[in-house]
Amino acid sequence: MYFRLLHSAIALMIAAVPSIAQDTTSAPMRTLFGKDKLTSSGWGAVTTHYTEVLGQSTLLVGMRGGWLIDHRLTIGLAGQGQVIGVPNTAYDAHLIAAGIAPQQGSRLYMGYGGLLIEPIIGYRSPVHVSLPLIIGAGGVGYQWNGRFQDGFDPRNHRDDGQAFFVLEPGVELEINVIPLVRLGIGASYRYTSDLDLPATAKDAARGFNAGMSVKIGRF
Repeated sequence: MYFRLLHSAIALMIAAVPSIAQDTTSAPMRTLFGKDKLTSSGWGAVTTHYTEVLGQSTLLVGMRGGWLIDHRLTIGLAGQGQVIGVPNTAYDAHLIAAGIAPQQGSRLYMGYGGLLIEPIIGYRSPVHVSLPLIIGAGGVGYQWNGRFQDGFDPRNHRDDGQAFFVLEPGVELEINVIPLVRLGIGASYRYTSDLDLPATAKDAARGFNAGMSVKIGRF
């Protein structure tokens, strides 16, 4: 009797093997840490930000973009530059003391860029949050028109420029307008290494940004 029961059980197990194997091969493997295959896409964006340099309002315009991994993390590049120069009367006084008669006041310009790392929180929602971080370098310098006392005329002369390190963390509220377009509104803080320019504060390039971005790509 026991032999018959054992024989029947073995026969049932052998008969079940093909169906088990079929179910196993047709269903994808599930792992502890999520999906087996990460999705990959990319996007590009135009950015505009309001900021202050030397305590005066100005505008930064730039571009950014990168590789979007599994809808949750972007690794790419970002850069932006100051399109409106800010005056500095203290630097003008420095020029006069150096024997230069400015025909127009000096203007300070700045630009920077580098690696972009941007985690995305709640990407499935039409309104979600991203945390862009820029790590890189930039440059700042004065532009002025003037005349030396000896008569030499350096038109559009650029002088007293410097490179700096920049670290800019931020937060953006993103809106999925259509599948290929996202609108972002946010703020960031621009931390730079100390400047060493005549009549210019060491932290002149540091400050808050507030603005928007328009992203186009596959998300």
